Amino acid sequence: MTQATPAPKRRRRSDADRSVAAILAAALEALADDPEASMAEIARRAGVVRATIYVHFPTRESLLDAVMEDAVGQVAQATASAEPDRGEPLEALERVLLATWRKLGQFHTLLAINTARLSPKELHRRHQPEMTLWVPLIERGRKEGVFRTDVPATWQIAIIRTLVHTASHELQAGRLSEEEVESVMLATVVAAVGAGGGA
Repeated sequence: MTQATPAPKRRRRSDADRSVAAILAAALEALADDPEASMAEIARRAGVVRATIYVHFPTRESLLDAVMEDAVGQVAQATASAEPDRGEPLEALERVLLATWRKLGQFHTLLAINTARLSPKELHRRHQPEMTLWVPLIERGRKEGVFRTDVPATWQIAIIRTLVHTASHELQAGRLSEEEVESVMLATVVAAVGAGGGA
């Protein structure tokens, strides 16, 4: 006969999960205000003592990794929720791109931090859960003659990711305004991916 898991153990796991969620949310908020935010400041915002952070995240790097994983998951959810498989490929591209961008808007500072601390290869690897969602849309557009086919689909996806990241950098640097960044990014992606760019 299998014994039921003791309630205190479940409560400890639940408490730990809540602590981790609070720490990740606080870290994202603190880093948005100050990319050099200390562990003490993150702990204060999370409502925990600093030692609690180190229980779950032994180093600052491990915390940044966890925050990035959480952020990529949120962006992937926004991408999936925009229904890449619905509608004409070009219309779907624009809809999904804007949904992805607007969710990414919460993470511009984090993107800058990770671009500085991670290699391009590692950045690419960590963005795979989100970028994989673009593959069926790009392939569908290529098959229907809406997207160019003279370059690999993997290249087109890489271009989309790079252009989104560049738009984020330009916005953060003040070279693009909130009012113009979406239209500039969207026009550049469509020009790069659309069949009008060469097929």
